[in-house]
Amino acid sequence: MAAALANDSPKYRNSLICCSPRSVENASITESSSTSGCVSGDENYDTTFIPKSISNKKLKIHSSATKEEIEKAINQCKELVLSSPQCSEERKWLVRYLVELRLRLQDLNENDGLSRVRVSIKGHHFEQQVNPSNRKQYCDHCSGVIWSIVQSSYICNDCGYICHYKCVDHICRMCAHVVMTEKGQFEMSICPEKGLSNQDYKCTECHAALTFKDSWNEPRLCDYTGLYFCATCHWNDLSAIPARVIHNWDWEKRYVSRLAFQMLNLSWSRPYIDVERINSRLFNFIAELEWVHKMRRDLQWMRRYLCNCTEGNSLFSPLFVQLGDVNKKYSMAHLQAINDGSLETQLTELTEVCRAHITGCPRCSGKGYLCEICSNNEVLYPFDSGALLCEKCNSMYHRSCWLRKGQKCLKCVRLEDRRKTIETDSPDAKEFDIDKFVD
Repeated sequence: MAAALANDSPKYRNSLICCSPRSVENASITESSSTSGCVSGDENYDTTFIPKSISNKKLKIHSSATKEEIEKAINQCKELVLSSPQCSEERKWLVRYLVELRLRLQDLNENDGLSRVRVSIKGHHFEQQVNPSNRKQYCDHCSGVIWSIVQSSYICNDCGYICHYKCVDHICRMCAHVVMTEKGQFEMSICPEKGLSNQDYKCTECHAALTFKDSWNEPRLCDYTGLYFCATCHWNDLSAIPARVIHNWDWEKRYVSRLAFQMLNLSWSRPYIDVERINSRLFNFIAELEWVHKMRRDLQWMRRYLCNCTEGNSLFSPLFVQLGDVNKKYSMAHLQAINDGSLETQLTELTEVCRAHITGCPRCSGKGYLCEICSNNEVLYPFDSGALLCEKCNSMYHRSCWLRKGQKCLKCVRLEDRRKTIETDSPDAKEFDIDKFVD
């Protein structure tokens, strides 16, 4: 029975482990030792979870701490925040922990000693699961099965972290939502691996000892962070890696840790990737990406027309708002839709609808341009493929007329001639010595 449960756990997913009663015992020993580095109320907590400069302050309190103990810890934390350097790691950690203490105090006042419905710890905002889903759930802390009928469990509203009721006070993983909010970008280096020796042969998350001799505690590499994790913190989840997509357009899914898997899922739809800055040559190899990038520039011009039109405001769909922004950044969801071909179709339909409104609306069409070279009555717009905009004076020309005139803007030529004429006709300014007029 124990071997069957071990094989069913995601902790041993895709791992070459032979289940046996003896190895199950070793696994339980390893599992209990892997939580020894968690932040808890014991005196032997691992100081690597907090900055070394404040590790001797003994700020950590037990989960069963009283209201007076929490208030004392809050006052001590406030004093350390004021005395710590600005924008330092110590201040960031202290501010996060101060928020956690205040939320814990609020929960204690609201629950009045009853079972905790909400718990705030390590940046997570847990709520007790009242009606868990029918699918089988596993604890992100101990990787064990959560029996919803007899066991209570918590789920984080921000990152989806799930754990047993008994494990909530011992978790050691920072909330993925907090981590990605502080970073504000993806890791753009392809698997920045530094080796197990750089980690002191310990798991990055729970600091459990890693060794190749024990198959139950095998080190597993996260292809996103380049760090090694134990089997409890790395379930062999598969995901596409943003760095490999941007540099090589490689959409093959690779193994990532639980923290990286949650971070990627949370930030999959957030525009974090600036393709022009990171790898501008990618537009030369991916025709679909170049076409979408061109349509994004057209949407930026269309946005200026539609913003001043009452009827045009109704065309601002969520897709228009996302891709019509001037930051020119993409999300992983956008790049995946480009790879599938679905985003190109949606953008083509959206640009056609917006173009039809601008050319047919009296207010929007009145803001068009006329070609100064050919002087015909065709109205030009900055998003027309056959039109060209002068970057200096914002004049519009037909592309063929621009080439026929030697790629010279007539308006810029007139302005330059006028400037030279004014400089020639105006007399030289007389210089006065201000000291002569001072008594």
